[in-house]
Amino acid sequence: MTALLALSSALLVGASDFLGGVASRRASALRVAALAQLVSLLLSLPTAAFVSADRVTRTDVLWSLASGLVAASGLVLFYTAMGRGLLSIVAPVAAVTGASVPVVYALARGERPGAAALAGIALALPAIALVSVAPGSPGAVAGGLQAVVALSVGAGLFFGLFFVFLSRTSDHAGLWPVALSRVASATPLVIAALVVRGGPPVRSLARFVVPTGALEMTATVTLLLALQRGPIAVAAVLASLYPVITVVLAASLLRERLSRLQLTGVGLALVAAVLVSTP
Repeated sequence: MTALLALSSALLVGASDFLGGVASRRASALRVAALAQLVSLLLSLPTAAFVSADRVTRTDVLWSLASGLVAASGLVLFYTAMGRGLLSIVAPVAAVTGASVPVVYALARGERPGAAALAGIALALPAIALVSVAPGSPGAVAGGLQAVVALSVGAGLFFGLFFVFLSRTSDHAGLWPVALSRVASATPLVIAALVVRGGPPVRSLARFVVPTGALEMTATVTLLLALQRGPIAVAAVLASLYPVITVVLAASLLRERLSRLQLTGVGLALVAAVLVSTP
């Protein structure tokens, strides 16, 4: 069940990142992230209220809010990078960085997945890295490849902390960690977006940010359930396979060309998913 939930999260995040990246080419990354998080917040509150929770402790609240703050920081860097570079560069670099953080955390805590799962984790990280090898000349990336990669790595570090912080919430809290996380991520982004005005009207971005926010919220729900039911190393690595979806969408809809290395990375990612999913 952990593998299925984590892979579902990857699918949803991959589609969400694609839409968010496209929107970031039409408006500022801050504006896109704020609107998407606001939509996600509005959807998460009734969802959390609908699902029963035994109790929500102060620790649950603190870890949930912390996860939202690092998620907000990561999203600004992530959408900024996607607005300046190829989607097929940014998503994989952020993912491989983000997947490494919870794996190191889990191993440091003594978590030891099975042999097949460890093999899958070991295969997944280079697979994501291969997907991030962009075709063409580095000069084709607006703003310089180094800046885009640096932003992507920074976003990945924040996303990795998001995995860790969200995993520290208890099973008794229901889906309130998702809602509280969205409160913490949406509030500073919305305030900042109101201060920094300008750009296209909200209505013109609605077709991108509404589904982006809905997909993000649903992905966080499935991720939380995965973290509650299995090892964080397994759940985080499988959830971090979302670049495969982003890259495929970018290739099919934006005609971003995939290299042989990227296609190899996609294939390795699929094998890694099977291995990590093996009981």
